[in-house]
Amino acid sequence: MSAAPDLSSAADDPELERAVRRAGFAALLDGRFPTLPELAAAAGVSDEEAAAVVAALVARGRATVTPDGRLDGIAGVTGRATRHTVEWSGGPGGSGARGIIQTWCAFDAVAVPAALGWTATAVTTCRSCGDGLRVALEAGVPSGDAWGWLPPGDCEHVLRDFCAAADLFCDRAHLEAWRVAAGDPPGDPRSVAELAELGRAAWADCLPPVSP
Repeated sequence: MSAAPDLSSAADDPELERAVRRAGFAALLDGRFPTLPELAAAAGVSDEEAAAVVAALVARGRATVTPDGRLDGIAGVTGRATRHTVEWSGGPGGSGARGIIQTWCAFDAVAVPAALGWTATAVTTCRSCGDGLRVALEAGVPSGDAWGWLPPGDCEHVLRDFCAAADLFCDRAHLEAWRVAAGDPPGDPRSVAELAELGRAAWADCLPPVSP
């Protein structure tokens, strides 16, 4: 009888995590919530490896799963209702219909279409005044007066510690008004252009490899 494979290091293997993140991200963008076997097949890893990676990502707030074990959130994209969405003319499965995806935070709503080079609109609400806020992106490049706030990124749980505070504001004045009222919390103001640049770097591992 052969020994069971040692998966203790699978969750810490950057190549495995990259493969699972890329496959999960692609599935959610396509409107699908894959089972672990489906995710493993798409990522080219074993079911056990996929399960170990997903469990580690969930523990760190970097992925979510449904009660029946389907992946419904990874790399900032989620199947759960939030106040942050991306609208683009693509649609699930490349249908060409108007597509809408939910994101974990306002930063993700700008960063994801920026990384993908989409012509899209990030839709959220201003954290200061509560008004609806739309940031247009043309081929991944945002425009407009909106500013973002990013809390420190060295956190233990991304959804709880980062996404809950990463927000957009109508303009720099609204951001500064909120910042003063909030007691100057730790973090940094960023223009939407800076958010897009950060997104291109942070989501690089989610994009399909470029052929030489």
